[in-house]
Amino acid sequence: MKTFFLAALLLLLPVRAWASGCDCGSINAMITMAKMETIQTVNANTTAEAASIRSEILVAAQNIIGTIKSESATIVRAIISLKENNAAMIKGQATAQEATKTEDLYGKAAQPSGLCGASSLGAGVQLGAQASRQVHQAMRGKQLEHSNRPDAKPVEYLGRVLDEGHPTEQEMVDALFPAEDTLTDEQLSQAHETIKTLANPRPLPVVTDAQKETASGQTYEAARKIHEGRLAAAIESLNSHVVFHAPTLPDDVAAWARSQWQEAGGSGTPPGLMNGKMSEAGLFKLLSQMRIGNPNWFNQVTSATEAGLLRELVMMQAIQLELTRKNNALLDSLNVVTALDYLSRMEGSTGRELTDLYTRMVGAQQ
Repeated sequence: MKTFFLAALLLLLPVRAWASGCDCGSINAMITMAKMETIQTVNANTTAEAASIRSEILVAAQNIIGTIKSESATIVRAIISLKENNAAMIKGQATAQEATKTEDLYGKAAQPSGLCGASSLGAGVQLGAQASRQVHQAMRGKQLEHSNRPDAKPVEYLGRVLDEGHPTEQEMVDALFPAEDTLTDEQLSQAHETIKTLANPRPLPVVTDAQKETASGQTYEAARKIHEGRLAAAIESLNSHVVFHAPTLPDDVAAWARSQWQEAGGSGTPPGLMNGKMSEAGLFKLLSQMRIGNPNWFNQVTSATEAGLLRELVMMQAIQLELTRKNNALLDSLNVVTALDYLSRMEGSTGRELTDLYTRMVGAQQ
């Protein structure tokens, strides 16, 4: 359209110039004017179209920006929602893991046999050990007093053994080997009397101070002191045996034993408990029977967690450590008694032979 208009204008202008008879200057001016009008018209049309294009571009850009903003907001909301869901899921997993960890560490399957209330057990063992030492010292003192009565007569010792209040043969055996590994208070007294009867039924006479001034009195006193020293060492082993079975553990330990025996699935009186009291030997019997003698323990070990098995292992190792200490003390006592017995046998055999040999060979030459 623009091209057609420009061509018609160029054709009409010369015709007008020729018809009016204008000169060359007038024709050039008209051509120049026509060109300027054409350029202005083109510029005006171009400007209008450019403005229209810019407007369309702006609108399109605004639409794109709006769409991007909307989509960005949607994406941001989706990301936030995803983060919140992930955070909730992670928190839930952490809570579940913590609950599982707590159950593994502190749940029923994580508890070894006898651990509940074990703090009272540890304190009770210490108190029981102190009580055992006191009982041991009291027995030792009474036995030494029994062996060193200066005015005692042999008939008095025989009367003591034959007295009706003295333990019978069965009572003496029960006092040394209690059925439940824990002595009653009466059996503890019977055990003390049994040791005096079996170890030293007829104590040797005690010399007076005046008799000690003589040569024969001094010889006898030296021999008696050796005899009593060996006898006291052997009696100490018997006392240790009795004290191990004495009901020296406090009542808190007995209450703990009852609760743990029931917790382990047992019924009736717990092993090692006698008349509501317990000894060290009875305690070890209970700890053993709660495991080896308890069918529920094998099921507990099967279903226990790793923490529970480790705690059970640590507790059993602690029990084993204490038993090892007790066994070492027993071995020490046996070593002493065995050595003294061997020395006594040497004195009764080779000792007399050497004495006779000295009398015949050396003493005869003096």
